[in-house]
Amino acid sequence: MDRIIQFILGISGDPVLGQRLVMILFASAAIALVLAFYFLFIGMYNPVRTRLNELTGDQHKNKFFRNVPQNLGSYFVIRERAGETLNYDRERLLHAGYHEKNSLSHYYGIKILLTTCLPVLIFLVCTAFLPQLSSMALLLFVSSGLLFGLIAPSFYLDNKVDARKRIIRNAFPDAVDQLIVCTEAGLGLDAGLQRVAKDTVLSNEVMGYELGLVNAELRAGVAREQALKNLVSRTGVEEIRGLVSALAQSMRFGTSIGNTLRVFAEDLRDKRMQKAEEEAAKLAVKMMFPLAFCFFPGIFVVILGPAVISIYQALSH
Repeated sequence: MDRIIQFILGISGDPVLGQRLVMILFASAAIALVLAFYFLFIGMYNPVRTRLNELTGDQHKNKFFRNVPQNLGSYFVIRERAGETLNYDRERLLHAGYHEKNSLSHYYGIKILLTTCLPVLIFLVCTAFLPQLSSMALLLFVSSGLLFGLIAPSFYLDNKVDARKRIIRNAFPDAVDQLIVCTEAGLGLDAGLQRVAKDTVLSNEVMGYELGLVNAELRAGVAREQALKNLVSRTGVEEIRGLVSALAQSMRFGTSIGNTLRVFAEDLRDKRMQKAEEEAAKLAVKMMFPLAFCFFPGIFVVILGPAVISIYQALSH
């Protein structure tokens, strides 16, 4: 406690201002503690949740503690209505593959826990093991923990989104080719999607899972165009968006779906070849830094090393 007061007084530089900051800090901590206990009480003794647990047979009283991130983040989630635009974080979670209803609550809960608990943990560790640390250095460590708690979940989610989009983008041309074969063999679009999903899941689970969701929505009575739009919103891949637009126009104007898919597949191959050529053109620039900092120094040591040693021995004599 004395360490916290000294830390705040050291940062403020003014004893009066420091005392006010200490009072504000303890008042905020007391309010946060009261609110935490209130939310804890509401989460444990919610009558609707209790009745649902009785009906479903789930009588675990410590379920709140086992789902702390979800229960904590649920107070900051605004439920979307049907037809509304998805939240930005909810859309990223869908693109990352988190399709559960409570995924946004988990995400916000983890972010809140990291943002609040990590700076406190860093402060306690620094005061316990590094008592000689200055106030400014301690403030820097605590601020770094706060920024890490804010940025780390979003950074991890972005990497997850990019990795999943890359997997879907690599498997999508093969799925389109299989769909062309199915439609030209006499199968309809729905039956072709079922066949492609069944075959794709063996080579690419992510793409097969997404196509399986499309088939499940079609069997549940969702319109075909809406099911394809849901596929676009779940994946966020531009190639799939283009295919859905082409199929929607083909179904609207009554043109051949097989010809539409073939034209789109040719355009997709051209884009894939252009992407490969672009990556190949970037390779020379990307290899410059590893060659300059890793490969060339070793060559210089091998070539110039004996000459430098000989010159040094000659000059020393």
